[in-house]
Amino acid sequence: MSDFRKVMNNEIWQQLLSLENRDITHQRFKRIHSRELKARRAREINAAAKQSREYFRNASNSNYSVRPLLTFYGVASLSRSLLLLLKARGGEEGLTASHGLETVRWSDIMSGDIAAGLQGLRNLKIRTRSGLFSDFVTHTNNRISIHVNSSGVDWRLSYDVPNLGQEFSVDDLFSRTPDLQKDYSNISEVTKYASINQMTYSADAGFSAKVRAKPFSLFQDVYEGFGYTVESNSDWVTLTCDADTFARNLPMFIHTYIHKTFGSIPSLHITEPFSPSTRYSQLCITYMISYVLGMLVRYYPTHWISLIQGDKGDSLWPTMNRAQQLVEQSFPELVTELISDILNECDSKRVQDEDSNDA
Repeated sequence: MSDFRKVMNNEIWQQLLSLENRDITHQRFKRIHSRELKARRAREINAAAKQSREYFRNASNSNYSVRPLLTFYGVASLSRSLLLLLKARGGEEGLTASHGLETVRWSDIMSGDIAAGLQGLRNLKIRTRSGLFSDFVTHTNNRISIHVNSSGVDWRLSYDVPNLGQEFSVDDLFSRTPDLQKDYSNISEVTKYASINQMTYSADAGFSAKVRAKPFSLFQDVYEGFGYTVESNSDWVTLTCDADTFARNLPMFIHTYIHKTFGSIPSLHITEPFSPSTRYSQLCITYMISYVLGMLVRYYPTHWISLIQGDKGDSLWPTMNRAQQLVEQSFPELVTELISDILNECDSKRVQDEDSNDA
């Protein structure tokens, strides 16, 4: 049985079948937007989801020489299906052309000696621009579904949508992705996340989190600059702030999806924001990682083949391989989580509104 067949049989891909189903798509759209979905838009949502499934299937059955590129096309198609579901009005014709991301002077690093280019992969940069990615960030509301103590979603946050023109290096992305730690730590000491053991929030008491002390110390000053208070207690610190400070400077969170607690609970981490005003949801970060891998395969196939074949300068390959696994495994799951959480939230709000009207 191929890797994809194993993935195809799991619960996540079973749930994603709903995006390919006309009637369920109509029902979900009405639950989210309280209005009827036009037949054409339903077909667009279903078609993009079907394309995504085929891209993922073909990627998993393909050689690694092309696999990340096919996976990225799957990510882009699934993103298109999701944002068309979440977008209140307008269909495919209203989406901005282009990927919404672009490479930044990759030729400066990749020209010349291949080994030197491979050794410089961590410095490759991408830039946000108008396109599918920017539409995706906007219509998902840059939202993260948070697991605090369970396999289900306990909480959710929406970050401000960053301005276009933001630049991120491979190191910026990988150093904030705890699922890559076992491999990336072999070549880099840069860690910009720390695990959370406990976390609470209320409007009255504010925010409190018990955070692993050693990794957090590397970016503790960032959160102190936001107005958070840090109290040390052996291997852990307690990070606190009032509700106003929390609202002005939201923590940036990320989970592990490959390495789950008890095999089912995504482990929660706090990360250093990309800048004081720039935060992205885990969906968006995973999208960017997939773009990096896909564009490396597409535009620099000689370097990519040298990387996977073990040529000189290949130290980043184990991390790249893990990053590819991360995209394949977590992106579909993140999409299903977001849809489910939004539907539950909409249903709860509707019940509250009905109760309020009855009163």
